[in-house]
Amino acid sequence: MIVLAMPANAGICIAPPVSKKDIAKPAPKETRKKIWKLGDRIVPGPIPPSLGAPEPVLDIWRGEVFGKEAGLSLQLDVIKPKACRGQTVPIAVYFHGGGWRSGNRYGIYNTIRIERKFLYQMGFAIASVDYRLSQQAKHPAQINDCKLAIRYLRKNAKKFGIDPNRIGVWGHSAGGHLVAFLGTADEKDGLEGPGLPGISSKPQCVVELYGPTDLTQPVGENGWRGITEELLGCKPKACLEKAINASPVTYADKDDPPELIIHGENDSAILYLQGELFARKLKQVGATCALIKVKNAEHQFTPYPGYLKISPPLARIRWVIAAQFFRYLEPSLKGDLDVDGRVNLRDFVLMCKQSGSVGAGMDGSPGPEWWNPMADLNSDGLIDLKDMALLLGIAFNSRIK
Repeated sequence: MIVLAMPANAGICIAPPVSKKDIAKPAPKETRKKIWKLGDRIVPGPIPPSLGAPEPVLDIWRGEVFGKEAGLSLQLDVIKPKACRGQTVPIAVYFHGGGWRSGNRYGIYNTIRIERKFLYQMGFAIASVDYRLSQQAKHPAQINDCKLAIRYLRKNAKKFGIDPNRIGVWGHSAGGHLVAFLGTADEKDGLEGPGLPGISSKPQCVVELYGPTDLTQPVGENGWRGITEELLGCKPKACLEKAINASPVTYADKDDPPELIIHGENDSAILYLQGELFARKLKQVGATCALIKVKNAEHQFTPYPGYLKISPPLARIRWVIAAQFFRYLEPSLKGDLDVDGRVNLRDFVLMCKQSGSVGAGMDGSPGPEWWNPMADLNSDGLIDLKDMALLLGIAFNSRIK
């Protein structure tokens, strides 16, 4: 339950009074700082998250070394709102793109600013991870590094003030491939790599943005064929077993965490087919997933030549990315479909509008472009009467509290 509170001394002017009129005069607005609460903890706010609000003041752990391979230090950054010092908070871990051959953890400071801001405002920490590039090492080095990063964060959860049981991951392009892997590959699959044994590398939820998921199928046009060969060290058709091993779809099972897949329908770098194949496999094994097809969109959701707009718009895409983490990493937001701090009639109306929606079809067909993860209270990829019943129960319990 979210509560809006005020500091005890916020409403009184403590300067020496000149008259009775002055005594009754309220303090200036700038001294009345709102305190936003999410469950039992203070968050920077505002609630709901606002694009127009400034980014909160942050604490940053830079260059945390989580492993060493062949003389190379593997590093990550952890970023947490200063207002959440002393708290245990959920964390969203970001893995950069770049075709496995370029990019680094610093990209998070220059891109995805809106998603970051929404998460910080709601009291989430964020981590950004470096992994070995394909010029430095071939598969499975990249997924080995990513899994080690998650284990490192879990082992050092107390140091960073994060909850080891509330870790989400997201990434785009090559990073999408790696977070899909984190969602599907288990310890038994032999991809954990060395370091910190006995600690799970499995996240609680995944946001996969236009990543390749089945390297035995066409990945993309032109240059992407060579990029995939560079990752594997061979042409996929010539080393089919290695391509299968490097494909997240290979390891999907019913126990995988909820996956949100977002892919542009006109993506030439990584074909939309890749998102469809992944959704199909997840549905077939009984895992929870949703696929959003972005119409008129190329790679990175840029408008396809000849089109001015994509659908859903970029603002909605950014919101639904944050909503996936809100839904599965912050229990106090369960049932709060519009993330406004209350479970009420408005949420029920929003639920009714989503009723009957399926996150993805058994054939990998996409869900509605306005899919809202917050409405899937039953975590089954379907919005139905079960979700409505759960919402009513949450609303009733919040009232009697």
